[in-house]
Amino acid sequence: MSYSIEVENLTKIYKGFPANDGVNLKVPKGSIFGLIGRNGAGKTTLMKMILGFSSRTDGIIRINGKEREEELWKERGHIGSIIEVPAFYDEMSCYENTMYHAKLLGIKDKSVVERVLSEVGLSRFKTRKVKAFSLGMRQKLGIACAVLGNPDILLLDEPTNGLDPVAIAEIRRLLQRLNEKGVTIFISSHILGEMEKIATDYAFMMDGKVVESISAGDLKNTGKDLETYFLDIVGGDTDEKDI
Repeated sequence: MSYSIEVENLTKIYKGFPANDGVNLKVPKGSIFGLIGRNGAGKTTLMKMILGFSSRTDGIIRINGKEREEELWKERGHIGSIIEVPAFYDEMSCYENTMYHAKLLGIKDKSVVERVLSEVGLSRFKTRKVKAFSLGMRQKLGIACAVLGNPDILLLDEPTNGLDPVAIAEIRRLLQRLNEKGVTIFISSHILGEMEKIATDYAFMMDGKVVESISAGDLKNTGKDLETYFLDIVGGDTDEKDI
C-alpha cells in the first residue's frame, strides 16, 4: 500500500508541554482519513506540522514518500488545506476572494476560479459579499480556495464544526466528489456521526498521541459503531455523537 502522508515519532514540545508526543500515522493514498479526538487532543498541531506551519521538535514527516526538507516543501505545494476558520476579506465578493487566492498561487486563468466555485456550489453567489455568507458558505469557499491548485491531498481541520445539518451534508457530498476524483482527504473532527458516514480509515488521538488506527471495514467487523469504539479506547460515556 502507498501512503500520501506518513509521520514517525512526531513530537512537538510547546512551553514544556508535549502538544504531540511521538505520533505515528499513515494516511493511505486515495483515502478519506478521519483523525478523531476530543478538543485539545493535538489534532490541529499535527496538521500544522505536516503543512510546515509549525516546527517539529522531533520525528519524521513524509509526504508522497519524500522526507528531505527541500522535497517536503515541494510536496506541500500539492496540498490544499483549511486549518481552523478560513479567513476572507468580508467586503470583497465570493469571486474576488477566490481570485485573490488564485493570484497568490500564480493562477491567472479566470476559468479555474469559475470551475472551483461551480464544484462547491457557489457559482450563483459569486457576486455576493462574503460578509453576507453563512458559516457553511464560508467553509465551502474555503474548500474552493483549497482546491484551486488541483491538490493531490486535502487537509481539513474541523470543516463541519458549527454547521447546521444541511450544510454538513453538502460538505460531505462535496468531499466525496473530490475523493472520487482521486484526492486524498485527511480530515480532523470530533463529530463521530459525520465521520462514520464519510471516512474510509480512522486514527484516534488522545493527549497528543495517536492511540489506535483502524479501517472502516475492520471497524465494521468489530460489530461496534464508531462512537462505541472510540469511547472504549479513550474511556467515558456520552449520549451524544459529538465528542
